[in-house]
Amino acid sequence: MKDRVLVAYATKYGSTREVAEAVAEELRRAGAAIDLQPAKEVQDLSPYRAVVLGTAVQKFKALPEATRFANKHREALSQMPTAYFCVCLTMQDDTPQARQTAEGYLKPLRDVQEPVSMGLFAGKLDTQPMGRLVALFLHRVMHAVDGDYRDWDAIRAWASELAPLLAANR
Repeated sequence: MKDRVLVAYATKYGSTREVAEAVAEELRRAGAAIDLQPAKEVQDLSPYRAVVLGTAVQKFKALPEATRFANKHREALSQMPTAYFCVCLTMQDDTPQARQTAEGYLKPLRDVQEPVSMGLFAGKLDTQPMGRLVALFLHRVMHAVDGDYRDWDAIRAWASELAPLLAANR
């Protein structure tokens, strides 16, 4: 019997991996057996009863490896509870407009499989590893400010509420 839940993630600089780790830990506390893997490394969903897929947002869209994951596993995802989360600076201010925008980033995933839940979380911006030109663009054009804007309590609360939704049969 499939009793494991996969938490897969697509990350560019590691912030989304850290959120995925927190989600996985909360699901473990709720009693789920969890595997945590980068989305690009997942080959087979047959061992899992549910999937949580998280992605960073860059250039106003989900990372390509998250979209590829969803498309590659379309058939399997249609047979199990699936949840998505995104980590983006748009959610720095949790407003209805920001939520609508962040939900739009998940549209390519939602087009593959409508999730049982979506987590929309603020991210972390550290322009140091991004290179000088990218940092200059983000700071001067986008007016972005380096900082960690993740709300760990909100992330854990979402994961805690997610646990029973993933346990439901589809």
